Amino acid sequence: MTDSPRVDQRSERLRRWLRKFDPARFGLLGLLAIPGHLFESLAFMQIFGLFFLFFLWPFVEPIFDRLLARRADERTEPTDWIYMGDWREWAVAYLMIPVTFLNPLAIAQDVLQLLGSGVAYLRHRGSPPAPEDYDSQATYRLPVEGTWTVVNGSLEKEYSHSWLPTNQRYAYDFVITDEEGRSRPEGASPAVEEYYCHDEPVLAPADGVVVDVLDTDLEPARGGGFSHPLKRDIRGNYVTIQHAPGEFSCLAHLRPDSVAVEPGERVERGQAVGRCGHTGNSSEPHLHFQLQDHPTFELAAGLPVRFAGVDRESPWLADDESDADGSLRSSDDEGDGEVGITAGQRVTAVDAPTPSGDDPPPMTGRGHVATLERLAFGVAVGGVLAVVASIVVGPLAVAPALVAATFAGAGPWLLASRDDRAFRPGGVGVLLGLALVATLWIGLPDLHSPEAIFLWGVAVYVLVGEYDRLELSRRFDAGRRSESGIEGTARS
Repeated sequence: MTDSPRVDQRSERLRRWLRKFDPARFGLLGLLAIPGHLFESLAFMQIFGLFFLFFLWPFVEPIFDRLLARRADERTEPTDWIYMGDWREWAVAYLMIPVTFLNPLAIAQDVLQLLGSGVAYLRHRGSPPAPEDYDSQATYRLPVEGTWTVVNGSLEKEYSHSWLPTNQRYAYDFVITDEEGRSRPEGASPAVEEYYCHDEPVLAPADGVVVDVLDTDLEPARGGGFSHPLKRDIRGNYVTIQHAPGEFSCLAHLRPDSVAVEPGERVERGQAVGRCGHTGNSSEPHLHFQLQDHPTFELAAGLPVRFAGVDRESPWLADDESDADGSLRSSDDEGDGEVGITAGQRVTAVDAPTPSGDDPPPMTGRGHVATLERLAFGVAVGGVLAVVASIVVGPLAVAPALVAATFAGAGPWLLASRDDRAFRPGGVGVLLGLALVATLWIGLPDLHSPEAIFLWGVAVYVLVGEYDRLELSRRFDAGRRSESGIEGTARS
């Protein structure tokens, strides 16, 4: 018995070390394998692809943390008071991982996130925005009403949502919990309607212009670790809002048919834009929120965000350990009332301005640029599908797989209403991209490889995305100056 406290201390120290240690960063060495797939003389570099296995660490780390938590003292970490599901829910969540890898849309988007991290590093010359040197241009409120619990996310690396990919570095996951830390009543089934946060309003965190939405992704009927295998986007249904040049918010996993805004529409701080749901890569209903420097999710760098008008409570701390407002550490706070939040805290919006009721004229959306971007994504998806089909079945299966995928995507699009077809900017582009890959594969079989097709899709996706970022920021800035009377009407 005398050894147990020492074991507990070792477990606590190891838990903290594992939070700080980030093997996923070694996964970036896998990019060195790309030349090996493009040039036969460099085929030996394909061995670097094994480094991509390090990106599986975020899936493995929670298992180690859970095992160590059983040996450590209770509530040694900020989220220990939150009920994260029993072993059955964890088992379901892990069983969904290989199912997700059968979805070429999800695979392509995951790989694009990793490659996009490299693009973001180049854009910021190797130094993505950090809390100590980044000041947001807009003032942000919590994107929800009432009291919610932060289950993931922080301005600190140790408790961040995920340090890599960079787009989700300062992201947050919000749920509603009861006093026992449960996101649904004890003994309740994992049906989505049983979760406290499901169907709750999601709000614009600041004034801005909607630049991208999806409202037609599928939602499974239950949580408990289950996600929909036929998801169209890992964000599920989402709304992306531009608040300033180079400053965009993304609100994800929304309920189907709940998005209340359209691309090009002006929104006000606190305005309802959708409702909390369980779409995309989601183990249970929750809201994913992040601030990013790019309209394109996969190419963005996450931006540190502090919130104005928020009360914080830290249930894992004893009363004599917590300061007056329950913050984790005061260094995260600004002197102007904006504060940082962290995983494990319960947060409440205390300033809740309502929309004024004004209906300002909408701004022009992304138009043909979005279609070209989605077409490039469709080419990347076609490349992923060609790689998987050639490995699993054989090269002869590639052409039928590409044709089948094109028709499988075209069917629901043709059957959808006209409004649903047009609701996502450039939505038809993915079908065009798949059709293009199928045509090239059948018509010019000797001029390409699956890897080359994927990389061409990625290259065009990056180029179009960067143009889109610059153009949206220019147009937003011009529109703002125009409304201030500095110059004439902004170009539409």
